[in-house]
Amino acid sequence: MEQITKAEYDRIGNDFKGVWHDYWGDHPEWKGRRVAFLPGHGTTLFIEGVSFEIVDKRD
Repeated sequence: MEQITKAEYDRIGNDFKGVWHDYWGDHPEWKGRRVAFLPGHGTTLFIEGVSFEIVDKRD
């Protein structure tokens, strides 16, 4: 799982982050979670709590 700080998440442009909307009903457990295209990972969509977490500081 990728770890980023809150400051790093805040630096991601609004066009590349948002909130999961479960339009198709595939993953209702993800509804409302933050999602983002993280820098350096191309077009892979990361979901908070599934593929990335926001931490106070990185180890």
